Amino acid sequence: MISFKEVIRTILVQIYVIFFYFSWLAAHYYTLKGLLFGRLLVTAVIIYLTYMLVNYHFYHSTFDGNGPMLLRSERGLGIMRDYFPVRIRKTAEIPPNRNYLLAYFPHGIFTVGMALNMQLATTHFMRLFPGIRPKVATLSVNFLAPFLREIWRCFGLVSSSKPALLYYLNKSNDPAHPDNADGFTSYMIALVVGGEQEALLTQPGKHTIVLKKRVGFVKLAIQTGSPIVPSFGFGENDLYTLLDKPWFRVIQKFFKTCLNFTPMLLKGRCGNYFLPYKKRVTVVVGSPIDVKRTTNPDSAYIEEIHAKVVEAVRQLFDTYKSEYIENGEEAELVII
Repeated sequence: MISFKEVIRTILVQIYVIFFYFSWLAAHYYTLKGLLFGRLLVTAVIIYLTYMLVNYHFYHSTFDGNGPMLLRSERGLGIMRDYFPVRIRKTAEIPPNRNYLLAYFPHGIFTVGMALNMQLATTHFMRLFPGIRPKVATLSVNFLAPFLREIWRCFGLVSSSKPALLYYLNKSNDPAHPDNADGFTSYMIALVVGGEQEALLTQPGKHTIVLKKRVGFVKLAIQTGSPIVPSFGFGENDLYTLLDKPWFRVIQKFFKTCLNFTPMLLKGRCGNYFLPYKKRVTVVVGSPIDVKRTTNPDSAYIEEIHAKVVEAVRQLFDTYKSEYIENGEEAELVII
């Protein structure tokens, strides 16, 4: 018999995925509706949109601190972790005296491993890595969604634009600094390096990541002196089946051309397009790869650090695949 808690978890996961998928369009629809038909709200909406655009272009939608922790705790949306379940494994000590760039693989469809460990439910992460504020980088276009952007910021999402990442990675680690009055002295920014290209390769049982030519994040880490933390989400690719339908490609092309992102047609649990399969996701966080801070690093040093990242990710996969993948001895990591 299905427990009441299981029903609640399932409903919350379903609502979260639908919200994630359609909220961007809904935010623009209701804003436009307010401008056209809400006579009393027009002034307020115009003032807000002005603030949003100024904040986006000049401050890169940055948001200091951890946000409302009640929402980002196990007592809030964190109960969704047990639906899959989603877990996080620490393999090394990470002191809160530096800022870190966490390179996460694979993207999957909704990056559930990162979302439920570093965005929606951070309690366990903070117990494992005390003093470190977790943030998850996402497309900067998400911060052009009126009102919705405030929700993303409260839940620890930050823009993946270079200025925004530089802002956080250059933050002071001095406990006496006013920005660290909350008791935290470090930021860890999770970046899904493979991005959309990797997401479109998602298939259950496959382990393909996009990393060979992705060196921009390495250069950024070197410029800010931020160690790179490799991580791998075992099970991330098993939550949905990605469907390829000719009629949907027209929609994908439209969104890619107009909005610079590609929607995906999914199949999940019980044939549901939005409810993910109940598959365990374990995010293994590796040891930080130290870098020497250099304002203008040469290509040789960038390639050296990049090679270390590739090797570290492969080593993480090979070390833990038999523990977290069914018939893991036969599993292979494909890096393109």
